[in-house]
Amino acid sequence: MAAALSLTLGLAACAAPQGAGTGVSAAPVRVTNGGLPFANHQGAAAKRVAMETCAAQGGALRTSIYDRFEAGTWVFVEGCA
Repeated sequence: MAAALSLTLGLAACAAPQGAGTGVSAAPVRVTNGGLPFANHQGAAAKRVAMETCAAQGGALRTSIYDRFEAGTWVFVEGCA
């Protein structure tokens, strides 16, 4: 168990921090439905809008288990890469 843990920690140390010269936006992407609120069940549609937003900036959407719905807005916390 300790060997697996130390291997995991060692691999984590090799990862570049978000935004470290890689063109990654650390700012979350927040999307609405054309200025109107999304409903909670419209996550797939919101993701498409977020992907288009990132593509327009020359990047790609980074999804996360922490993406969430907040009062009519879908928030993609990892932003664009």
